[in-house]
Amino acid sequence: MTELALTNKLTLQITSLFWKSMDWLYPPRCCNCDRRGFAFCEECFSAIERLSIICCKKCGYPIHNRNKLCDECNLEPPLFTQMQSWAVFSGPVRTAIHALKYKRNLALGSILAKPLIDMVEKSGWQIDLVVPVPLSKSRMQSRGYNQAALISRYLAASLNIRHSSRDLRRIKNTITQTKMNVNKRFTNLLDAFYANPATLKKKNVLIIDDVVTTGATMRNCTNALLTAGAENIYCLSVARAILRQDQKHQGFTSNSAQQF
Repeated sequence: MTELALTNKLTLQITSLFWKSMDWLYPPRCCNCDRRGFAFCEECFSAIERLSIICCKKCGYPIHNRNKLCDECNLEPPLFTQMQSWAVFSGPVRTAIHALKYKRNLALGSILAKPLIDMVEKSGWQIDLVVPVPLSKSRMQSRGYNQAALISRYLAASLNIRHSSRDLRRIKNTITQTKMNVNKRFTNLLDAFYANPATLKKKNVLIIDDVVTTGATMRNCTNALLTAGAENIYCLSVARAILRQDQKHQGFTSNSAQQF
């Protein structure tokens, strides 16, 4: 067994043992319905709105025509190779992400990683390294953890791929983007990230985040990684915000049968 495989195996074993112990000491409640015994119960999980397979082949946004690019990617193709998301940012998955991000419900990191593992296995992507979207130093200090890293670390260990929270860093303390429009989000993130050329040259990199809203964060992370010499950049998130008003673009499906 290689050193990487051994490290990843130990990561999964320790994670499993830790959360089993915590569940025994402090029985969990579902983050969405408060049902006892589950961090995220099967009923709430199955109610998550899944993104349709009819999505832009570049950025992963729901579109009307199969096997096409969306208008935005036709006009200005992103530099990443491909981006996908698992669910629509609404309902139970939105509650779960907020619980992970703001309420310190850390058990949700591995739960939300599991459907992404299946997506990567089916994607055909050749990945050398998995990285989370990084937090700024100040936000990391105030929160104490990076919610994207909790997802990405479990995913990388499960797929036996190298994981790093150091090769991509946020070097500018950006203000929160919650209420910003698309243009302000891109401006806010300009030159906000730095990637390490010593470790990234010729690498195929997978970036993980909890939510994609406008795609500004993923695009700016991609720019930093390509500047550092990375070969192909793939982007993956648990959820995707549906912003466009045109109904023909809103191709998502609900009541997924996929379980964790």
